[in-house]
Amino acid sequence: MAEKEDIPLLQQWLNDARFIGNYMSYPVQASKNELESQVLEHRLYGNEWVDFIVEKKDGTEIGEVVHFISAPNFGWVEIGYAIVPQERNKGYCTEAVQILTDYLFLTKDIGRVQATIDEENQGSRHVLEQSGFKKEGVLRKALWNGAGKWVDGCIYSVLRDDWKEPRVLTKGT
Repeated sequence: MAEKEDIPLLQQWLNDARFIGNYMSYPVQASKNELESQVLEHRLYGNEWVDFIVEKKDGTEIGEVVHFISAPNFGWVEIGYAIVPQERNKGYCTEAVQILTDYLFLTKDIGRVQATIDEENQGSRHVLEQSGFKKEGVLRKALWNGAGKWVDGCIYSVLRDDWKEPRVLTKGT
C-alpha cells in the first residue's frame, strides 16, 4: 500500500498531464492534504480508496493501481491504474492488475472486481482483457476524461466464479 513517503510522488504524477493522459477518469489534480487523507486514511470522498505503487523488479516506481468501493453494499470493488508514459506497453500494468485482482479476491468477500474505462482507450482494454476481465457494456457519456470532455465508458469485470485461483501470486516470481 502507498505510504506517507509516497505522497510527493503521487502528487507529482497526478499533476502531470503526461501521466494522466487523455483517458484517466478518476480524481486527479490532488492537493497534498487530499492525498494525505487518501493515502493515510484509505478514504476518498468518504469511501474506501487504497493506492498501491507499482514498481519494477529493480525498485523503480512506475505507476499506481488503486481499488475503491463506492457502493459498499453491492459486493464489488472497482479498480483503476496508470503507468508512467515511458513504461507503458511493456506488460507492467497487466501484471499489476492481475496481482491486484488476486489480492482482492483473496482478501475480500466480494463477487466481482470491475473497472470502467474510456471506450477509446485501447491500451486499457488490452490490460483488462489480458487480466481475465470481460466487457459488459457501454455507459453513455459516463466519464469525464483527461481531455476535458464527457465520453462513453466501458464497464469490464471479472467474477469470482470466473477467477477460480490466483494468476500471479502463486507463480513464484
